[in-house]
Amino acid sequence: MINLEQALAGKRILIVDDLVEARSSLKKMANILGGDKIDAATDGIEAMNLIHRNDYDIVLSDYNLGRTKDGQQVLEEARFTNRLPATSLFIVITGENAMDMVMGALEYDPDGYITKPYTLNMLKERLIRIITVKEKLRPANEAIDAKDYNLAIKLCLQVLKENKRLRLPASRMLGQLLLKQNNFEQALSIYSQLVADRSVSWAKLGQAICIYKLDDPEKALELLNLTLIDHPLYVQCYDWIAKILMYLARAKEAQEALEKAIAISPKAVLRQMELGRIAYQNDDLVVAETAFKNAIRLGRYSCHKSVKNYLQFARSAQVLLKNPGDRTTQNKASEIIRAMDELKQDYPADNDSLFFASILESKTHTNMDNVKEARRCLTEAELIYARLEEPELDYQFQIVEAYIDTEQSVKAQQMIDELKRVSLSDEQRNKLNELDHALNGEALRRHSSQLNDEGVGYFEQGDLAAAIIAFDQSTQYQYATTSAMLNSIQAKIALMEKVKPNKDMLQECRALLIRIGEIDKSDERFPRYARLRKTYDRLGRAIAK
Repeated sequence: MINLEQALAGKRILIVDDLVEARSSLKKMANILGGDKIDAATDGIEAMNLIHRNDYDIVLSDYNLGRTKDGQQVLEEARFTNRLPATSLFIVITGENAMDMVMGALEYDPDGYITKPYTLNMLKERLIRIITVKEKLRPANEAIDAKDYNLAIKLCLQVLKENKRLRLPASRMLGQLLLKQNNFEQALSIYSQLVADRSVSWAKLGQAICIYKLDDPEKALELLNLTLIDHPLYVQCYDWIAKILMYLARAKEAQEALEKAIAISPKAVLRQMELGRIAYQNDDLVVAETAFKNAIRLGRYSCHKSVKNYLQFARSAQVLLKNPGDRTTQNKASEIIRAMDELKQDYPADNDSLFFASILESKTHTNMDNVKEARRCLTEAELIYARLEEPELDYQFQIVEAYIDTEQSVKAQQMIDELKRVSLSDEQRNKLNELDHALNGEALRRHSSQLNDEGVGYFEQGDLAAAIIAFDQSTQYQYATTSAMLNSIQAKIALMEKVKPNKDMLQECRALLIRIGEIDKSDERFPRYARLRKTYDRLGRAIAK
């Protein structure tokens, strides 16, 4: 065992805790144990600022650091930015009992962890154990920091030969190094030797990865599932199951695997992003929307914060904007707008993202029947588009679609005509044809709406015959709205009640009811639908007599 006082002397130590009492107490303990170069941070952001400015030998970080970055995110970012050398120690301190907290802390594989409450002697004992192992492996870690991986492998093999007590940490390091160098056969041998002696979760995972890389994905899946029987909380197994299933084009099963992983450890931003991506691919937009929303929330103070999460959340959430009058729908629309506003604030120089944010805002307002705001956002998108250097054709397709949605037919047709003169791929040509068809459909929808308005005017004047003619013209289009078809039924029923039931007219009502289908009871149109349906049934019985 090492002499802790000697081991800590001259080492640069960072203590991170948002509670002043806990921070002060830990600093005092570290000083008593031999630490003489100690910095302290009050939250995750300050911690990362210090880590970027200084080279720390030891970081002692509480898990829960308040509203910004937590200890898990500090560890993740320190490694992501290469500010935590292999020779450094990162120790997580946690008093959390919640599953997601514990799993989140352990998933990123800190050098050690200390649970609260702890005494000076407990801290001393834990540090001695952790630092002892680290010092024994220091030469290999120094080689890793120097990117001399062949030397690191050689030194790990030497440790395995000379010190059996370090078999687990040395084998783990060796396996990771061999995987890094794509030496899957030797890595598999190392992992298999360990598994033959004891059930080690990370070694079983390493086996499965090697087997997959050696072109046996089905066997790798089998091993991963067996590993989960013995280690049901080992979420990295689910990540690799999902990866392999995607390789096998089994996207639905991959999604299910990631959903299981997130149920255990929901705080991993990259896992939420991957779930969102796969669910979106599977056209499961409800799951995708939730995953991307979680990725935004968890990534707000993470090194994995991404503009893609904001855009994909907005795209996925559009499907949930079903009824503009519904409060849930209104809340969801507000969430989308807030997300796009946050994107604009955080990425003010990213014109491409600003363009898509404005397009998605326009789409959101369109779905909420707010044409004025939709057009305003589209104007913003047009201005941003004008600033772009060599934008992809997809940008123009997006604008055309927005023109159609906001009833700007002339502009839509002009851009469609421009695109028809450009060399397009087969996929782009098909997309353009769809937009051209949609534009024609929009014109028909407007004509149908105008005829419906005329019918309503005649109906209110009591001219049922003229109303029926107008409604019949309106509903002849496939784009006719449910309201227009209900209007037509109501006018026909009103005339039959005034004169007498007519078999042909009832048949016309029946055809319209079939087109409408069932209307949900939560729909504000349901009472009217139910009333008309009841009257239709009564008139039908009268004719049958």
